[in-house]
Formats: sequence, structure tokens, C-alpha cells
Amino acid sequence: MQGPNIAAQTVLFKQEVSIGLSIINLANFLGSTIFVTVAQALLQNRLVAELEPLLPGVDLSKIANSGAAFLRDATTPELLPAVLGAYNNALRGVWYLALGLSGLVLLASFGMEWKNVKGDKADKVDASREEADAV
Repeated sequence: MQGPNIAAQTVLFKQEVSIGLSIINLANFLGSTIFVTVAQALLQNRLVAELEPLLPGVDLSKIANSGAAFLRDATTPELLPAVLGAYNNALRGVWYLALGLSGLVLLASFGMEWKNVKGDKADKVDASREEADAV
């Protein structure tokens, strides 16, 4: 969580650090807000689509809104493996969404400047080690 903030403080000029950190926090909070909602909608829609053929005549929106804890109560023991498989397939879509977003973040990270976070102090330590080795 702190990695992007440290990287921005290292790469940006001092007068631009506050703006950079504000943009990072905005993207973090806005992205979380949007994609939690998208993931929830994806899970519910896929769950209803997967359960329709398995549970005819059952209020599927109630099952989708109740969560995984009440999934066992909404079906018979004979259909439980198929219903759990449908829930697994619906969850798989959410994981694919997270995987895709992680890939986008990875691609965006390549646009970041590569710089030593330790700064001048690390250079001085390296120089003193080289002087000690030379002696």
C-alpha cells in the first residue's frame, strides 16, 4: 500500500509530491469503489445465470443477494454439488476481473521511472564500501 507513495516521493520534484500523492489516493479509492461494485454485479449476474437451469421456480435474486452462507439452505442435497459448481463458476469471473486489473496495473508500472529509493545515503555507503575494499 505504501509502495506507490514512496515511489512518487522519490521520483517527483518536491513541489509536485503532494499532487502526485493526491492522484494516487484518488485512483486508489475511486478504483476500489468502482470495481468492488463491478465485481459484485458480475458475481450476482453470473450466479443467477448459472443457477436458472438448476433451480427452476426458485427466487434466484434472493439467493444471489443472501450470499454464500445461505446457498446450502436454498437447495436440496441432491442439487448441492451442481449449485456449488455454479457458484464457483460465478466466482471465477470475479477472479478474472481482478487478474485483468492486476495486469493493467503491471503495464502501467512500466511507465514509472526507475530510481533508487534510498537516495544519496545509499550511494555514500556504497562508496565507503568500495574504499574499504580498495585498502
